[in-house]
Amino acid sequence: MIPLDEQLTGQWCSAPFDAGAMETSELVLLACGRGWSRFESFSGELSVGRFAWRLPSPGLLELRYTWRVSGRWAESGDGFDAVHSSRPDDELLRTGYRITTERPPLSGEPVTALRLDVPVEYAEAFALGRRTVTTADDPSSTVAPYEPSVRPPLR
Repeated sequence: MIPLDEQLTGQWCSAPFDAGAMETSELVLLACGRGWSRFESFSGELSVGRFAWRLPSPGLLELRYTWRVSGRWAESGDGFDAVHSSRPDDELLRTGYRITTERPPLSGEPVTALRLDVPVEYAEAFALGRRTVTTADDPSSTVAPYEPSVRPPLR
């Protein structure tokens, strides 16, 4: 049996469950305990929230947000074209979760689905996109570092 944290790692996309919506969300859980959530709209809005995640008990997912970045997405779809806000965050989100197999609306193929009790980036249902994701896939990876640079002491 696959451990729960390994079942959760990867890129989860709301798009298959967003039939007809003008927005979509993404939730990425990295094996190292970090991740990000992403919201984007047809109007060009892009928002990314970075967090540390853990499973404090079976069926409970905890996201501790540390950074928020918002602005306009690049036409290439590879990150930000303009940043309107970039700031630290300290929000704690706790939600029950279930991993199921579902057939999204307007889709013929079943997907591995992540269902949340509390919405993340306005979505409660996500389909597994891919298991292998790195911090380089974060659309805000060039906006602010995951870890502050360490400066040598002044002499």
